Amino acid sequence: MSEREQIHNYLVALNRYLSRLQKHEADDVLREIESHIYDAIDEQEKRGGKADPASVLEGFGRPRELADSYINHIQLGAPPPQGFAAIKSVKRGVSKALYYGMAIFGYAFAITLIFTAMANLVYPESVGIWSYSGGNSIVIGFFENALPESDELMGFWYTPFALVAGYCLVRLTKGIMDVLKPNLQVNQ
Repeated sequence: MSEREQIHNYLVALNRYLSRLQKHEADDVLREIESHIYDAIDEQEKRGGKADPASVLEGFGRPRELADSYINHIQLGAPPPQGFAAIKSVKRGVSKALYYGMAIFGYAFAITLIFTAMANLVYPESVGIWSYSGGNSIVIGFFENALPESDELMGFWYTPFALVAGYCLVRLTKGIMDVLKPNLQVNQ
């Protein structure tokens, strides 16, 4: 039996035992396992050995047991099957990137809104929102002189609008960070 046939037969059996999951969940599990199988085979070849899919599949265990582990993990929140350290490090990297990216983007944008709101009190002609090119584009910013051929949209109302929007963005970012933080700690 060829390498591909062995892997295909294993995945078909695994898919049969994953029938209690929703289709998209089962498909995700199958893609993950298939990826791990080929990674393990590549690792064998990198070490100078001959690819032995039978030993790799043996390392994953019987399809029914592996499927039960995933079903328990997905439906009951049990720990994921053992031996998938590579996928854990990828999840940890994604979680950290999402967590810190959200913090930087959310808080930076909120601080910018609050700063421009305060600056609008001191320089009302230079800070605000303008409609430019006959309404085809909107410019938000801090300019030394008003843009030629532009109409100011909010005037004084920019300050309370930007303060409220900045505050709401801080709260939203904090809420999202609170949701992401437990996932970040679990994956470390």
